[in-house]
Amino acid sequence: MGAALKAHAAWLVNSLSIGRNPLRRPIDRLAAGLTLLLLMVAMIAVPVSGLFAESTHRDLSVRAEQAAATSRPVNAVVTTPPSLSIPVSEVYSQDAVSSTAVVQWRHGVHEQRSRMRVPSSAKVGDTVRVWIDPQGNRVPPPPDAQSVTASAVFAAILLLVVLEIGSFTLIGAVQAAARRIGMRAWGREWDLVQGGGTWSQR
Repeated sequence: MGAALKAHAAWLVNSLSIGRNPLRRPIDRLAAGLTLLLLMVAMIAVPVSGLFAESTHRDLSVRAEQAAATSRPVNAVVTTPPSLSIPVSEVYSQDAVSSTAVVQWRHGVHEQRSRMRVPSSAKVGDTVRVWIDPQGNRVPPPPDAQSVTASAVFAAILLLVVLEIGSFTLIGAVQAAARRIGMRAWGREWDLVQGGGTWSQR
């Protein structure tokens, strides 16, 4: 691994050097320049992901505060026995099994109903907490600080992985294309020499 990195670094230096090299072709210099640019992108991706995490955390925190300000928790009464709910896509997963039941809560003079997840041990008449908006409709609970932080970190890591994989994939593609072009050029000149021509050394 270390030898490969040293060889790669030597190739970059030789391809981008100002001195005259009869074995260096324009495609080598172009490939080395693009490789160096993509390596810089891969390095810059680290602080960029950090800034993205900070920005995402700030935006999610604002949304969480807005959600908390426009919703409130109320106690709802379980009105039907819990029933197992298994998503079709996860029918073979034990972790996907959950219980749902119809719950009822009061908002002003009106009563609202909704089916939601409840503990499997819940019974009719038990109370569960639900979050409602100003109109009394059930809404997701506002995320807490830990959820906001976890979401921001996950988004930043995902961005970093995408940028790193994309950069090194493009580096590999650029160098592979440069090698193919270079080998074709060497092949054409070798055929020319065998036919009595002169080696261009370019």
